[in-house]
Amino acid sequence: MNWKALILGVGLSGPIASTAIAQGPPIHTETAFVTGLNGAAFRTFVQTMKKSKLLKNGSEIPDPLDREVRVVAIPLMFPYELIPNRLVVGAGVPYLDKALHLNRDGAKQTLSDQGFGDLSLLAKYQLLQRDAPHRTTRLTFKGGLKLPTGDHRETDGEGNPLPRGLQLGTGSVDYSAGLIFTHSTGRLGINADAVYWFNKEADGFEFGDALNYDLAVGYRIHPSVYQTYPSPYATVYLEANGQFGWKDRAGRQIAADSGGHTLFLSPGIQYVPFRSLALEASVQIPVLQDLNGTQLGTNLVFKTGIQWLVF
Repeated sequence: MNWKALILGVGLSGPIASTAIAQGPPIHTETAFVTGLNGAAFRTFVQTMKKSKLLKNGSEIPDPLDREVRVVAIPLMFPYELIPNRLVVGAGVPYLDKALHLNRDGAKQTLSDQGFGDLSLLAKYQLLQRDAPHRTTRLTFKGGLKLPTGDHRETDGEGNPLPRGLQLGTGSVDYSAGLIFTHSTGRLGINADAVYWFNKEADGFEFGDALNYDLAVGYRIHPSVYQTYPSPYATVYLEANGQFGWKDRAGRQIAADSGGHTLFLSPGIQYVPFRSLALEASVQIPVLQDLNGTQLGTNLVFKTGIQWLVF
């Protein structure tokens, strides 16, 4: 799983997407809405991930080191509506807690790192808006730039560098570009996105590029008819969140045990008690892990979050 994409590729829109439709943005998938940020805003969530399944060419095999990776990510995001109903910009930085537990020569060992990761700068520009009574269709461009502010040269207690997956940053300047589509009608909303990450080299190593794609279907379960604005509402989501990653490179050598295709099925729920606050929770269940070579596969991802608009 590309954690940089998951942490930095979060949505920039606020809880209220449309007063007529009354459905917030999905939990993992982007939304094409850029409204709702009439000033400063703040969004954060806690996302935990566990990896302990050793996969070889997609099939689980015994792990002689009995490895387990746990990652807790808490990104802090500050979007701002620069051009009303057209352009949103933002910045974000994640706090990360990463740990690798393993058994080596019969002894348990833990490698870990905690701190702030790389800084990201993001922008969403709305290209198309088609509105009709109780429905809307929108298309938005999204671009991102990641700067190497996180430590990427951390060592263990013996002076050995930590594995790259445990480092807080990548050391490289990377960027992304993609499109987001949203169609909402009444209680039903459909969101889809495709974002490509262009990863660059740092210290002789280059993470493989990645294509992230998502599809979310949301249904407002309360109220059945939204008449008074603002008033509380709740939405359930079913999302498909995928990533295709190319292989990493070390110098001129291609890392055989890297890259591949991962797909998650992600049910979730979102509750908006009033116009400036949204509470959400979701679990991501891997349904496809077609990884190259031998790699640790993901067991489960759990996410709880809050979106708070400050006007």
